[in-house]
Amino acid sequence: MIPGRRWTLASLVAVAALGLAAPAAAEEAPKPQLTRAPRLVRFVNAPPPAALAARGQVDVILAIDVDPAGKVQAVAVVRSGGPEFDAAAVAAARQFVFEPGEAAGKPVPVRVTFRYRFRMAPASQPASRPASQPASAPAAGSQPASAGAGAAASQPAGTAPVAGRVLRKGDRVPFDGVSVIVDQGPQEAVTDEQGRFAFPAVPLGRHRLRLQGSSIVATYGVVEVKRGTRVEITLYVEQRERYETVVTGRRAVQEVAEQTLAIEEVRRIPGTQGDTLKAVQNLAGVARAPFGTGQLVVWGSAPGDTRTYVDGVYIPVLYHFAALRSTVSSEFVQSLSFMPGGYRVDHGRGLGGVIEVETRAPRTDGLHGFAQIDLLDGTIGLEGPLTRTLSFAAGVRRSWIDVFLPLFTTSDFQLSPVYYDYQARLRWRATPRDDVDVFVFGSDDVLKLVLKRPDPALSSAFDAHNYYHRGLVAWHHRFGPGASLTVTPAVGYDVPFQIGGTFGNTALALDVKSLTYSLRALLRWPLGRHVRLEAGLDFEGTRNPLAVTAPAAGQPREGEDPSSRGGFGGAFASDSFTLHVLSAAPFVAVPVTLLGQRLVIVPQLRYETFGFLGYRGTPDEFAHGYGALEPRLAVRYQVLKWLAPKASFGVYHQAPDYLAFSKYFGAPTIKPERALHYVAGADFQPTRTLSIEAQGFYKDQRDLIVHGESPADPVLVNAGRGRVYGFELMLRQQLHRNFFGWIAYTLSRAERRVYADSPWTRFQFDQPHILTMVGSYKLPRGYQVGLRFRLVSGNPYTPVVGSYFNANLGRYRALYGTAYSSRLDAFHQLDLRFDKTWTYNRWKLSVYLDIQNLYYAQPPEGLTYNYNYTQRAAITGLPILPVLGVRGDL
Repeated sequence: MIPGRRWTLASLVAVAALGLAAPAAAEEAPKPQLTRAPRLVRFVNAPPPAALAARGQVDVILAIDVDPAGKVQAVAVVRSGGPEFDAAAVAAARQFVFEPGEAAGKPVPVRVTFRYRFRMAPASQPASRPASQPASAPAAGSQPASAGAGAAASQPAGTAPVAGRVLRKGDRVPFDGVSVIVDQGPQEAVTDEQGRFAFPAVPLGRHRLRLQGSSIVATYGVVEVKRGTRVEITLYVEQRERYETVVTGRRAVQEVAEQTLAIEEVRRIPGTQGDTLKAVQNLAGVARAPFGTGQLVVWGSAPGDTRTYVDGVYIPVLYHFAALRSTVSSEFVQSLSFMPGGYRVDHGRGLGGVIEVETRAPRTDGLHGFAQIDLLDGTIGLEGPLTRTLSFAAGVRRSWIDVFLPLFTTSDFQLSPVYYDYQARLRWRATPRDDVDVFVFGSDDVLKLVLKRPDPALSSAFDAHNYYHRGLVAWHHRFGPGASLTVTPAVGYDVPFQIGGTFGNTALALDVKSLTYSLRALLRWPLGRHVRLEAGLDFEGTRNPLAVTAPAAGQPREGEDPSSRGGFGGAFASDSFTLHVLSAAPFVAVPVTLLGQRLVIVPQLRYETFGFLGYRGTPDEFAHGYGALEPRLAVRYQVLKWLAPKASFGVYHQAPDYLAFSKYFGAPTIKPERALHYVAGADFQPTRTLSIEAQGFYKDQRDLIVHGESPADPVLVNAGRGRVYGFELMLRQQLHRNFFGWIAYTLSRAERRVYADSPWTRFQFDQPHILTMVGSYKLPRGYQVGLRFRLVSGNPYTPVVGSYFNANLGRYRALYGTAYSSRLDAFHQLDLRFDKTWTYNRWKLSVYLDIQNLYYAQPPEGLTYNYNYTQRAAITGLPILPVLGVRGDL
């Protein structure tokens, strides 16, 4: 779907109310969670040392670093079995070949803990075998330690077998790599990826079990072994209180300006009510939208210029009305990446940034569910396996904020939003090399706004209904180490704008519908040790029936003086037509890593094409096509372990919004807009858990759509220019000593020029200073408390310098000063969140209190005037808003 400008909805809401930052760090920084573990595809037998005959069995624990191509880069001994055994195991492990691990669908380096077992065996069998595998199915011929390798065929006298599982308390997630030790023997087993372990022969009687591992709190248990029985036991353990990903080592970073958040961190950020995707509003480079509407103003671009993708499929809106919730449930989110500019070549069609949401696969370790309820909405979800290769997940959410919100709004206006969203997913592991996902999701919002004034001519009512539905099928095939193909066709139906309103005696309507269809294909193929090919196709198409009744003079476009249009007091016009938009973009990127992966150079090229067809079958029919090359380049150099300079450049194009093609309100010949992004900065890693990202940026926007300068011009022309320049700083502390948080600061200037001979003016969303501070502290016994503070420059506005009485209309009209020459007072707000979690063996219960605007700040969101514009008053947003909720997880 073409990213239609959301200025229409945003400006109408504002008019009604007015009454008319990390790239992932190079080492041990937060990265996407490992979505596919490495799998051993080539095992090498080590010649057993002579001492094996005397010892019978020897284990050597190894740490193996596997690169994105599946090759072993380094091997270290974690637990020695003796010098001879260590040397033999290391030599063999260096020859292993793995199918690489993946995070968010991309090959990444992973450190694997591997138990290499030497044991005496019959002459027909090798004397050394891999005793455990790294979070994947054992390779052919291998045998996990917990399976009792080398056990006798018959049960020894006075013993019985013991087996079981190790699960995380609360949600029953299996723990792999946990050592289970029986006090007598001693005997030791290591859990597999399903958390299972087994002892073939444990002496009869009562035994103490000891569980230990890097990811769990040391735990003890008791097992009673009786003659003639097989003992099955489930052990529930606590995970260590830390937020971390399982991906370690150095990763080749392609994205220069990218911030990836750990899902565990952002769930409990104050002011987000546990909504993961709302964390984007707290990152560097994101301006605050007026009235908290959730519009994404990124690096000085218009709200509709930033695109959001879910599993590579574009969605028109990320947030429900007033940004109360995101339209995709956090329960389905695997990772969240925010790229404010200079983003990679597999995305385009937007002059702003990119938000990329990767959803997770359903759980396969049993049936799980949750239910959550608070003052905003209620949510339920269920997931688990259906068969050995098929699993599912489903969830739905419904709001009731329309019941409670009127209790907290001011007398200036009444806002009544209702929303719901849903998600349903099937994951089928068709073969060891193929995964197929079917994902259906959608969102629906209804908004009613009433603004009452003493003068009925100034009163207004506003209704809006927008929704989207998506269905996609994703096929992921792995050819071999580092080589894969992902194909994702999708279809959807959207109503991005369905608006009706009255302003005094004036009626307004806008109805836009979209049938969307898309196809994304991405091939990754290693061309050598230091070069990789990434190529694909990004196709989107839409069919858009549009009906509109609006002022004939139109509303101000981006950067235009609001007094230049007739507003709602002039003549109205109507139009109805169907617009077809097709856009296909092949792309290629060739990441090159040099100097031991410290230097990464990524040349990229995308060819963006657009096709527009409208008024088909009428005398006004038009058909236009455009094509443009979009070269992009990213460079990053790890100078020191803690310092990495970086830079990027890119060209981007964006299709006009739907209304721009109207013969009454626009021009069928209108062309796409374009922008050039320049980014330069550096990543710093002062400590293992502290990262700092600093970068400057410049955006040169051209061919922006504005109204024609003279009556002889078309209604809309590509004459506007824009420029945005600034600096941003993101300081992030991972969880350390029970604290995590970040400070994000942006200093910028966003300006627009309507025509070549026009002066530069402030952009309507220009916010020179944006400061956000987030901190959260984990207390003992399941308590957690957090604060968020925001300080943002007020938005510019065009001042009213006088008025006159219009006898034809029977009302006063305003006289405006220089466009956007005044600025509202700064916005500031403090939010508090408190959590308490009770964890039981098979489920957990959480209670939270999220308070927005803790000290009841009332900064202005806009201005309203009396009937003759001689007096004005500030319109403020929501006052203090406490949200109390409870959640249960199985």
